[in-house]
Amino acid sequence: MFDFKFDWAKSMETGIEDIDTQHKQLFKIGRDLEQLIRIHCIGITDKQILDVVCELRDYTGYHFYEEERMMQEMCYARISAHKKYHKRCSDFIMKLDLPKIKAEPLEQMKIIKEEVQSWIMDHVLSEDRDMTIAYQKYLKEEEERASRQEIPAEERYGRFLKEYDVVKVYLYKNQNCKGHLVAVFKESGKEMCKLSTLERNLFFADVAKAAKALKKCYEPDAICYMDLEDMNDELAYHIIPKYKEDGNYGVQQKIDYEDAYSEEMRYDAIYEKLKKSF
Repeated sequence: MFDFKFDWAKSMETGIEDIDTQHKQLFKIGRDLEQLIRIHCIGITDKQILDVVCELRDYTGYHFYEEERMMQEMCYARISAHKKYHKRCSDFIMKLDLPKIKAEPLEQMKIIKEEVQSWIMDHVLSEDRDMTIAYQKYLKEEEERASRQEIPAEERYGRFLKEYDVVKVYLYKNQNCKGHLVAVFKESGKEMCKLSTLERNLFFADVAKAAKALKKCYEPDAICYMDLEDMNDELAYHIIPKYKEDGNYGVQQKIDYEDAYSEEMRYDAIYEKLKKSF
């Protein structure tokens, strides 16, 4: 393997302080090995040998644990391959033969140096970077999700109308389509494709109840349904009435959670009329 210099550079940073600190420690271990090899291990002591082996064992313990914790937290897609590589590295370190290293220190230190060098080239500067990029994206999404969840439901959707078995129904704040409702699954983090059969049946039964109340109240020419899961970490099912007379019929409805409330008096009138139908 080509000669690698264990010099840390800013371009190697992942942006995650703990991981960068740990990677720098691996580079330090590499420099220590490099120095011993440069002097041909002349005068190397048992303590120096033990220090190198113990530092590597400690490193694989705490560093691999931290990375695997991060990967499990974000459900990282490549966690299996990553853990497999960690195990290979750990096995190499745990199988180091201290008496053999003492007997032929220069040869064994070169083998260990090449192994550490391969970790950096094949893993730290490639797989670890990809993983930490994914983790940073995950943290940002979690922060945004938490920020969204802090917003009261009525501010996100509109005024509360009715609670059924598994959903809460709101009168959507933008009433471009008169009577536009939002049925929100009570438990956050749900996805339509992951609902149990019972949850799904209850969900659609509740949606049907809300749609029936809407139809009774305003008799729309059609009712459209739109499932949105990516806005607030909630399963929000829009129930959108369409009327041939107002130009919305046959037109794809655009949902924007930043929409302002409809004019207050009109909104209040729609709300009060619908409330009597629920």
